Amino acid sequence: MCGRFNVIDEPLEKLIQQITGSRQGWPVATELNLAPSAQVPVLRLDADQGWQLTSMRWWLVPSWSTGPSSKYSMFNARSETLRKSRAYAKPLQRQRCIVPITSYFEWQRTEGKKQPYLISPEQAPGLALAGLWDSWAGKGEVVESCTIITAESPDPMKWLHHRMPVQLVDEEAGAWLAPEVTDSEIDRLLRSELKLDLLATPVTSRVNNARNRDSGCLEPLGDPVPISSASKPATQTT
Repeated sequence: MCGRFNVIDEPLEKLIQQITGSRQGWPVATELNLAPSAQVPVLRLDADQGWQLTSMRWWLVPSWSTGPSSKYSMFNARSETLRKSRAYAKPLQRQRCIVPITSYFEWQRTEGKKQPYLISPEQAPGLALAGLWDSWAGKGEVVESCTIITAESPDPMKWLHHRMPVQLVDEEAGAWLAPEVTDSEIDRLLRSELKLDLLATPVTSRVNNARNRDSGCLEPLGDPVPISSASKPATQTT
């Protein structure tokens, strides 16, 4: 799953330039330990206006709903059930987006304890996560919101968590947002696959509190565990 993530200005701007193929400035403010319902940067591709970077609520608010709510956990969407969901089926057809992040946090449960890890790409400036967006209007306001799609973790990630956010690399980002993309191509893009080499670094429990938004959340407690996209599951000890 993906329940907390970071955006750091300089590497994220570089990532967005790579995704869009545009060297223009893409100003992004550094935000650490972002939690569901926070405003987060989102990339969309408009047929007339081209690439757009906008801020959205990270917790999908369906257009047909009564408004923002935390009754149902809609900050993540399971790839396997998107077409069966009233909330996600329509956005999957024509409201796909990318949530660009620098890194995210995941918690490993062992012997009743939860150890947080910082998950970051080993070489890339960040991760382009597959997402869906929707727009809700009512009570004199408009709320644009998004969700991050998750899939079953491939073998190299299973030691940490059974699910992970879907990553898009290279030309996959444009394919994901293309209006003419086919259902079979969508299924291919959303399959359970580790596409980049990652590092999983144990960090301080300070990140457990969503009110903590400072650099202390990134403080390492040990050496990073390499997670190779071409390897067997990593062996890790705390």
